[in-house]
Amino acid sequence: RPSVVAYAKSAPVGNTGATLTIRQFESGGQKPIRHYDVDMEMLMHLIVVRDDFAEFAHLHPVFAAAAGTFEQSFSRSAGHRYYAFADSTPRGFGQQVFRFTIGSDGATTEAQPTPVPFAATPSPATVAAGPYRVALSSTTVPAVRAQIAKVTIYENGRPARELATYLGAAAHAVFINTATLGYVHVHPAIAGASAPAMAMATGTDMHASGAAGPRMQMELPPLPAGTYKLWIEFEAAGRLYTAPFTMLAR
Repeated sequence: RPSVVAYAKSAPVGNTGATLTIRQFESGGQKPIRHYDVDMEMLMHLIVVRDDFAEFAHLHPVFAAAAGTFEQSFSRSAGHRYYAFADSTPRGFGQQVFRFTIGSDGATTEAQPTPVPFAATPSPATVAAGPYRVALSSTTVPAVRAQIAKVTIYENGRPARELATYLGAAAHAVFINTATLGYVHVHPAIAGASAPAMAMATGTDMHASGAAGPRMQMELPPLPAGTYKLWIEFEAAGRLYTAPFTMLAR
């Protein structure tokens, strides 16, 4: 049995919002866990994606230590389910990642969701994010093989300059398998850095580089064959940008 279990309750807020409340317990315990370790500057990273993968949010719930609850409000589109991935490190238990499904009515469901069919076509290797262009070395990669992917951020055709770290890393990259909803969270580092950081649902977590730059690399774990939605987040000129990709592992 898992050493930690998690429960979530979602309450709709009007027609376009919901509030998600999460509590975690030691398996078999009656009292919620009240102590968490900070990871990448936050107690919890909550990734919320729409069921067709057209919306993505990286949120940081408010923690009420006395009650042991995390609470986060977010916007939602009518007629869609949402998948929420709660990534935290309860003290003494190591990294934990739990997935919850929020129904189209805003309520949390316990049943295993059937993902919406998604075309297995990789996106272009370069996409727009605001005034920037974000380029991947490839959006088709070998399956089940650890590898390094390169990321370059351009502005007006040249390597971008006004980049800053975001939550302790040069960038953040979140992969979701569109069929299994498998989750991987990787922290790119400046190209040539000794240890690009990676945080995965398996619990692996290494510290990120404290610098940002237009040329980065990220270590990918052995991804099972399939289609993945990938979002790369980076900070530039004081604003946060997200570059969406579709990646095929085969």
